[in-house]
Amino acid sequence: MKKNRLLIRAVILIVMISAISYTMYTHFSEDRGLVDAGDRAPDFILEDVNGEEIHLADYAGKGVYLTFWATYCTYCVDKMEYLKEHYEEYKAKDVEIIAVNVSESSIQVQRFLDRNQVPYPNPIDRGMVVGNAYGVTAIPHTLLIDEDGMVIERQIGGKTEAQVIEALESVVPEQ
Repeated sequence: MKKNRLLIRAVILIVMISAISYTMYTHFSEDRGLVDAGDRAPDFILEDVNGEEIHLADYAGKGVYLTFWATYCTYCVDKMEYLKEHYEEYKAKDVEIIAVNVSESSIQVQRFLDRNQVPYPNPIDRGMVVGNAYGVTAIPHTLLIDEDGMVIERQIGGKTEAQVIEALESVVPEQ
């Protein structure tokens, strides 16, 4: 009788450990919805704090610097400052910047945008639907998308101003 109980407990423990391991693997796996260089950028429609829709397909024919950010992320804030400084220059070169906020409140985002006078689109990804589709697991997370909608590079983490400019240059459409 004791042997049977011990065996049953051991089997239950093994099943539980297997289920937890599988869940951890699928949740934290680097391949989860990962969009990488050479992939077509998944289309999305998100709203900004004013209710205006930002539709990736509207930027066809332009280079897109797509970055995921949050107000509490120091590296994100630094990068947004660099992007703000070079926004007009690259907009004239047919490069669009889209900074997708990762599910913060509209009030938080609006205050940040007003305080920092951010000129480019900043939609909010409620529930991280788009972020999950793109495989965003850490911020800042940037995808460089060419004029044909293909991802040419995926970058994670903070960048210097020179690196941000280099990334913007890499998505300038060929004339």
